[in-house]
Amino acid sequence: MLLDAEAEREFREQMGTSGLGDYQGVIFRLGFNFERLPGFDPARPERYGLDALHGSRVYRGRRGGRELLFAPTLMGAPAASFSIERYLCHSPASHGIGVGYCGALHPDIEVGSIIVPDRARIGEGTSSYYGAGTVSVPDQELVELLVATSRRHGCEPWVGEVFSIDAPLMETREFIAGLAQQGTLGIDMETSALFSIACYHGVRSAAILVVSDKPHQGLPPVLPFADIDAVTEAAIRIAVEALATLEL
Repeated sequence: MLLDAEAEREFREQMGTSGLGDYQGVIFRLGFNFERLPGFDPARPERYGLDALHGSRVYRGRRGGRELLFAPTLMGAPAASFSIERYLCHSPASHGIGVGYCGALHPDIEVGSIIVPDRARIGEGTSSYYGAGTVSVPDQELVELLVATSRRHGCEPWVGEVFSIDAPLMETREFIAGLAQQGTLGIDMETSALFSIACYHGVRSAAILVVSDKPHQGLPPVLPFADIDAVTEAAIRIAVEALATLEL
């Protein structure tokens, strides 16, 4: 939905986005809430008013002279699109980074690894409404910055293609094997939609994904992800540092 200046102003007021102030970047917790913000003080930042949709909290923090918004999304591309549109595309922000989980498809990628997608094949139904075809792409400068920042944090990320799906229970062995043979590194539910929506609105986006499971081995997701909490916190820190140091 592209609006003229007056309609955009009215829309932001109706959605409550105007009340969040002038922030430059958004970090999305794809499919989950932010339970804590590592390294931020106070530990419980101010709660904002845009939480009626799914009872979650939106936070604000400052790093490197930049105001950042921390916003959760619901799970899956259609549900995540509400938060992506509201907090990134109809907001003052020009950059957004998604922090999420994915299943590893490459046999050498272990649980707890980090993947920085440089493209996302579209297996969800949301992207087509934004004019996307079979692949959506992130902002490559942001991708390079996430990779460099990951390395400064002692993490060597995998960089490559992921696949975003709408029906995770249909990840059959044959389906997973086919993706792996094509060189796809991981599978998730929101990344391609984040890229498609951001591209449609002319804002820059990227993602950093923590590997939570290995579907090619028939292993179930590691809920509630307690074993990879430290990696998840590291991924959030990496996203924060990337946006705080990005040259606008």
